[in-house]
Amino acid sequence: MVGALVILTQTLPARADDASELQTKIRAALRGAKAFVETFAMKGPAALIAGTSTFTVVAPNRYRQYVVSPTSGIDDTIIIGHEIYGNEGKGKGWTVQTWDDRLVTGFEGDVFAVKVISVGPDQKVGATTVGSFVMVNPHGAKESDTLQCTYEKTAFRPLVCTSDLSTVKYTNYDDPSLKIETPKNARRTDG
Repeated sequence: MVGALVILTQTLPARADDASELQTKIRAALRGAKAFVETFAMKGPAALIAGTSTFTVVAPNRYRQYVVSPTSGIDDTIIIGHEIYGNEGKGKGWTVQTWDDRLVTGFEGDVFAVKVISVGPDQKVGATTVGSFVMVNPHGAKESDTLQCTYEKTAFRPLVCTSDLSTVKYTNYDDPSLKIETPKNARRTDG
């Protein structure tokens, strides 16, 4: 009976306190990275829901979101401080606007505002032991849409998150070759 109890407690999600603590550590790890790439891919039978969004972060304040969608085409957005550059890939070139803190924080929130719901058991990925957790899907339609995720046990960096309809991969942590250049000849559209 004791063996069954041990197995049962190892498979149950951790307490909410543990989720809150892990959430704090994951957010700090993402904010502390010199650079990383988050690639979000929608999957599904209908071409309308398929697509990818690649978010590149280069500290302290450079972000790039490159979206490819079968319905909307290409959308490329670069944030450097409060300057927001956009290019919809329709031959019109880059535009630029200045945004306030609220808008910039809202744009980057999907990447940095990881919301952990529960902590799961450790898992083996190849020869490596990783942690697991469940988080709210920042791209989901509802708060109840979740992702099953893994993370580096020592650095608390997310690795891969999956659901039936999407996959999120975190790669290139602290990669010095990641750069986000200021677009040339951007046309100002905010005045």
